[in-house]
Amino acid sequence: MLTFFGRLIGGPGTRRPLPKRTAADEVIALELSPFPLEGVDELSAQVFRAFHATLQLHKQLMTRTLAARGTHPGQAFCLRLLAAHDGITQRDLAGALHLSRPTVSRMLKGLEKAGDIERRPDVADQRLTCVKLTAAGRALEQDLRAVASDYVNETIGTLPQGDRRELARLLDDLAASISRAAAAL
Repeated sequence: MLTFFGRLIGGPGTRRPLPKRTAADEVIALELSPFPLEGVDELSAQVFRAFHATLQLHKQLMTRTLAARGTHPGQAFCLRLLAAHDGITQRDLAGALHLSRPTVSRMLKGLEKAGDIERRPDVADQRLTCVKLTAAGRALEQDLRAVASDYVNETIGTLPQGDRRELARLLDDLAASISRAAAAL
């Protein structure tokens, strides 16, 4: 059985599209019936499911929070990178965001139309385009930074200090394990 924001949308053999979410929907993770993972102990499978559900909840809440500000996560990451590397080339920005150049070009077109960025030819190489934040773009990026701070304070910040230390240690260990697995590919 599959639910999306609390609504049943399918079961075995159904292929219905996900319904559009409304503002009244609660932020909940996509719930999949626990599925067996071949060759995985039950505790590791439980941790995997909890981690996956947490990632889904994080993504949903951040997406809704940013949407309330008229932006989306991709734009927020883009603005953050531009704040740190103002004047970066569009090509390098696409590489840093791990997105295709056409996808970044479309995103930048919207940001440019909104007055948040400007694109100019690179002085040293006219074939390249440099991207700079405008004053409005800097203000938006700072607002989104405040949104991220509020998010952290309202979620992670509510955990007891000892739990936050332990969670940080465990997530660092997990990140190292994932990095090793990725390097082996």
